[in-house]
Amino acid sequence: MLSSTRVHPNEAAPCPGAGGNRPWERRARWPGAALVALVLPLAACGTEGIASGGGEDPELITVVAAEPGDGVTEWRGDASDFEDHPYKPEGLTIDVAYPVFSGADAFAEELAARVDQEVRDYRGASRDPVSLGVDWEVVAAGDGVLGVRLVRTEEDFHGLRRGYGTYWYDASTGHTAYSTELLADDAALRELNGIVRASFADEEAVDARGLQPVMRTYDSMGFNGDGDLVVEFDDGHLSPIVEGHPPSSEPGRMVAVVPAEEAAPLLSGLGERAREAAMAEEPVLAVEAPDAEPPADPPVPGAVSAGDPDLDCAGAKCIALTFDDGPVATTPRLLDLLAEEEVAATFFLNGNPALTRPSVIRRAYAEGHEIGSHNHLHERMPDAFEGEELVHQVAAVSAMVRRQTGHTVELFRPPFGDSSPEVLGEIGRQGMAEILWSQDSKDWTGMSRDEVVESVVDGARPGGVVLLHDTLEPTLAAVPEIIERLRADGYEFATVSQVYDGPEAGKSYPPEGLSAPAGS
Repeated sequence: MLSSTRVHPNEAAPCPGAGGNRPWERRARWPGAALVALVLPLAACGTEGIASGGGEDPELITVVAAEPGDGVTEWRGDASDFEDHPYKPEGLTIDVAYPVFSGADAFAEELAARVDQEVRDYRGASRDPVSLGVDWEVVAAGDGVLGVRLVRTEEDFHGLRRGYGTYWYDASTGHTAYSTELLADDAALRELNGIVRASFADEEAVDARGLQPVMRTYDSMGFNGDGDLVVEFDDGHLSPIVEGHPPSSEPGRMVAVVPAEEAAPLLSGLGERAREAAMAEEPVLAVEAPDAEPPADPPVPGAVSAGDPDLDCAGAKCIALTFDDGPVATTPRLLDLLAEEEVAATFFLNGNPALTRPSVIRRAYAEGHEIGSHNHLHERMPDAFEGEELVHQVAAVSAMVRRQTGHTVELFRPPFGDSSPEVLGEIGRQGMAEILWSQDSKDWTGMSRDEVVESVVDGARPGGVVLLHDTLEPTLAAVPEIIERLRADGYEFATVSQVYDGPEAGKSYPPEGLSAPAGS
């Protein structure tokens, strides 16, 4: 069961931060239809907001409260409440809110952190941002479990979009859980991903390759009135790739509903309690303060660690293959090759390709590759950027990656390896290490396949970081033989972070730097 939700052409467009009846959840199903969203200037918005879910529609997550009342108040803020972000574009309207429950201070702190991250990443990832609104709904309250659905409305150069994130609170421990923690483990998430993929098999508006078992794809799950698991996806999250443009948001909110009996074996203990709380006849919004400490770093289904966790480069002959300038049309073929050989690599992404092919980012992350930033624009940073523009250039790809995967980028490679104290300082301020390379394959000079192979194999050294490009056909053709020959020589393939044993933010690697910047 699935749906495509659109704003009706004769209805008002949704308004960030507005309360009220939330008209865009009045829905019609037009499977496969080509629909045009009505986008109205924000100045025309009144007090209408996001419609409460629930009711008789099985594709809506049950809602038990959508405004302050007994046991719940509201925090609401604007741009002035987020002055500590690295990039703060001027003229941007921010109107965001989250609920505060009696006895659940820890939940309020975590919701505040989630909203803060949404604002930060929207500022960094959006092209010509205009406005961001976040509103909330309580989707479960009972048995010591609270569920909150945050509904994000954003506008930028590419138009108006909506997104969703649902978070769960266990009052017995004070733990705030992502939606994927409703599931037992990663195996359950992979099984759910297969179920959802099958449900979308005949939906033209969905590119099934965009469905990956990662936390940020499955970041909004709840239950309908029958106890079925409702899985919802942001506008455009599953849309096909459009060359040179972000995937279209026109299909709107996409939904898969998994019947209760089919979902039950996939649920964790928290998931079972959340289902009961969502169906409770009398919601209980106030909870007791937790009598136990929340678990330290609990496993989160869909949060993927890059590389082989059993590989220790201190005692192994490690080498890291790194690929710059993607994701591009050839990147999926490279991922196929790496998957066949069971090799983890590190990808350094540019901003415009990342906006165009977010589904490829999700796939690379899901398959255990390390994701780093190669700056927003592929230009020589010391010459091209300063001040706020430098800040934005460094922030952009990190925000894009986190929005698609949930992963926080820790590695930054400046284009051409061209850096400066100012560039390195900004990279460090944004929590990343600068990663250059110890071996330039020079594939960018127009080498043939065989020349790329010989360059990499002849220059390989233990602990090496090899510069390659997934944009080049000869490089892709060379990869299988590179892997075969390096393996025969005793090399283990590692991520950059494994080779450098966890690079520190604000430092540059390799420590000796480059003999000369290259054409990367």
